[in-house]
Amino acid sequence: MKRKNCVTDARRKTKIGILTSLAIILCIALSLGYVRFAQGYRVFRAPAHEETAAEGLPEAGQGWQELPVKEGYTIGLETAPMVLGGGLQVNLANYAENAVWILARIYQEEELIGQTGVLYQGEYVAQVPCEKTVSAGDTVLLQIIAYEPETYHSEGVARISCQVQ
Repeated sequence: MKRKNCVTDARRKTKIGILTSLAIILCIALSLGYVRFAQGYRVFRAPAHEETAAEGLPEAGQGWQELPVKEGYTIGLETAPMVLGGGLQVNLANYAENAVWILARIYQEEELIGQTGVLYQGEYVAQVPCEKTVSAGDTVLLQIIAYEPETYHSEGVARISCQVQ
């Protein structure tokens, strides 16, 4: 009788050991999966307001154009931006009548070289500082990103290829 209890106890201990090991392995696998998922997960951070934004409209240069992007907003900007002390004179305007906030990014050969903060309705930014030297004759891509006010839901992106003057 004692022998049968010893065998039963041994089997029970073996089962408990196996189940415990499986539970530990499962916890480790879930932890590693979570860490891997968390590394790939990016949290949206609302861009800051443009510090150099001014109210109204900039003085229009030679390449100034009003560009209707879609219903609800039109932008004004220099389509032939000029080099101006470590940046580009873009005169980007977000009209007061627009239903969006905008932000501009400047790319050269697919590399981000400059960016504004958010422009609210009725604001403009004259110059965008660039992290890389840009020369007259270079081609840059201006990417204008529109956001729904307060929520930052995307309202679309406009891309304009420009030759620097």
